[in-house]
Amino acid sequence: MRFPRPRSLRGQMALLLGGSAAVMLVLAAAAFLTLRTEDPMPPPGPWPDAIGIATTLRAIAAVPEADREAIAAALSTPDLIVVLNTATPCRQETDVFATRTLRRALYALDIPATPAPLVMNCTSDTWPSGLTRVSFDVPNVTFLVHNYARVRGPGMILATLPIALWIGTIATGTAVLLLWSAWSIRRPLGMLADAVSRYESQDRPAPIDETGPSEIRGVIRAFNALQDRLARSSETRICALMGVAHDLRTPLTRLALRVEMGDDYMRQDGLKRDIGLMKRMLDNAMSLFRGFDATEEWEVVDLAALVQEVSADFVAVDRPVRTQADYPILLRCQPLAMTRALGNLIENGCRHANNVSVTLREDERALVLEVSDDGPGMPSRQRREALRGDTRKVPERADGAGHLGLGLPIVAEIVRRHQGHMALLDATPCGLMVRIVLPRTVSSAVA
Repeated sequence: MRFPRPRSLRGQMALLLGGSAAVMLVLAAAAFLTLRTEDPMPPPGPWPDAIGIATTLRAIAAVPEADREAIAAALSTPDLIVVLNTATPCRQETDVFATRTLRRALYALDIPATPAPLVMNCTSDTWPSGLTRVSFDVPNVTFLVHNYARVRGPGMILATLPIALWIGTIATGTAVLLLWSAWSIRRPLGMLADAVSRYESQDRPAPIDETGPSEIRGVIRAFNALQDRLARSSETRICALMGVAHDLRTPLTRLALRVEMGDDYMRQDGLKRDIGLMKRMLDNAMSLFRGFDATEEWEVVDLAALVQEVSADFVAVDRPVRTQADYPILLRCQPLAMTRALGNLIENGCRHANNVSVTLREDERALVLEVSDDGPGMPSRQRREALRGDTRKVPERADGAGHLGLGLPIVAEIVRRHQGHMALLDATPCGLMVRIVLPRTVSSAVA
């Protein structure tokens, strides 16, 4: 069974501090139960000695002088020696902590009808070491006090338990926090630093595991998102460059054929259209590389006229393309993108077949564009791969004729952008038919 733990850094730190405090409390309770005695322990510090001196002094002052010797002898203990009417010279030493605290305690008691005592740390040849001398003039009494002698061994441990518990809790909590920080925070941050240092050496780095506190996971999540955006942006630009390189082949091929076929085919309007088409493609590619994703405006165009124009460019260089379209058929689209799609479909048909036909028709809801040929067709598996083709993936190499194989993936991407559907079907009696269905109303914002 796993116990839930806080996911935030603040909650985990609070849990660690609370846990260390609880452990220290358990240890303190165990120490108290082990070391306690049946007799009550005196309070710590100088107060037992100060109270004992004040009580003894009152007892001696309350009895006749003849009985004071007996009272002094009866009240003397090894820790609190009572000397009555006897001069006890000693050599004064530097005050220790026990002497200073005992002096403060006696002054705080403010014993009535008695002058302030003389409290000093001194040594004598007849006294054992570690004694504090307390002298009173009235009555003439001297007390020799063992420094904190009433609290020894287990009693000292119990007396100092509160402050030891406080210091131990702080020390334990700090140690636990340091160990936890070294493991729980440094590990995911180290993974993040390694990923940043390896970023440029990897094509598409794998995302980092989101581990650690919620604050650290947020940083890792943001880095993974940034890494993914950069990778997708790079793939988009590579795709745009390869798509333009692929689509430029069609107008360049037509220009080359016009030049080879001579003056009869070197019509100025056809040359201008091909050059203008290439210029628009290059302008769109340059816009994308400058950081603008929406590279072409949406316009309402006559799609039938566009189909006739693209087909006429192929017919002008002796390509067998037939067109059947009603006039006018208006559609809100990206004109250059539709030109590229039609050019790719007709170019593919001309490359694999002897005849290509383009049919455009409309109904109340959609436009249907069909490009068919009489070539060998395409196997079903290859059709599925072509429709699933990801234009973000760069082909490893071109075919023998220098084609990159991006024609149908580019067309599929353009159709998807226009919210349409594309299907690869069998033509009659043979060949391949590409059917594109475009809705009458296309939202440029969604596209």
